[in-house]
Amino acid sequence: MTISSKSLAWSAAALLLLLSLATPLNFMTTFLIMTPFVVLYTMLKPKIFVLHLLPIGVIAYFLSGAYGPVVLTLAFFFLVPSIAIAHMYKRGSSARLAVTIGFVFVLAQLLLELALFSLLFNIDLKAELISMLTENLKQLETGNIFAAGWAVDTANAFGDAIMTMLPMLLLLSAFLFTIVTHALSRLALRTVNIQAPALPLAKTWRLPRSLVLYYLVAMIASMAMPDDSGGYWAIVVSNLIPVLRFAFTIQAIGFFFFLADAKKWPRIVPLILCIPLMLFPPFYMIGLLDAAFPLRKYFVK
Repeated sequence: MTISSKSLAWSAAALLLLLSLATPLNFMTTFLIMTPFVVLYTMLKPKIFVLHLLPIGVIAYFLSGAYGPVVLTLAFFFLVPSIAIAHMYKRGSSARLAVTIGFVFVLAQLLLELALFSLLFNIDLKAELISMLTENLKQLETGNIFAAGWAVDTANAFGDAIMTMLPMLLLLSAFLFTIVTHALSRLALRTVNIQAPALPLAKTWRLPRSLVLYYLVAMIASMAMPDDSGGYWAIVVSNLIPVLRFAFTIQAIGFFFFLADAKKWPRIVPLILCIPLMLFPPFYMIGLLDAAFPLRKYFVK
């Protein structure tokens, strides 16, 4: 497809989203940035795609002012996995493969950027994080809400917890970026008459039963370790447990959709059931039980 009004419209959308990175809206728009690039790469030939990218990058750089270099860096960060996902769409690959490839690219780039910031700029991520938290929390001390010294102690505790949970946060961030992009891109590509592959129906989502064993081992290991343990295995266990709980939450969502389909319930019912599931973390146990036992067979009978 050559340059058209639709490709120009999606280029404008990409530009606006890039410009939003220099505003307080960046927290919300960050998850939307990859979608226009996926659409453009899928609908255009590579050379035409590059012709669209150049003016987007130049305009975003100059209109962002002092934030121009940061905006361009983030644009490149999101561009690479976007191209990877769109390339899978063009090849006719499954949605699962496209999402997996996108997830790997996002995660690899996150790890690479953390390494580059630490090595090239000699930045101590933990120290910078604690410093930022301390400055924000000291405002509560000045208002006589908390005693003096509370901000430093709390910032250190939060900093230690965040750095310990950093692997899990990176995994979940990469997953959310990829899954949101895939969902939005499928809808967006319909506007240009392109059908992107869909993920398996929610009612078919199943996890390997071996994950239940891994979870039990991780729970036993976490109870056996001292509270002040900070070694390699302590970090592994502390990250593995929430990641597996998140996976079992996804399994529980699949179980609700399976149950609704088996009982011929209205489609809105499993969506309503997912609300308390996401709001109350202990409900992950539903997914754990579904993975460990053949619950679906019992409900069908």
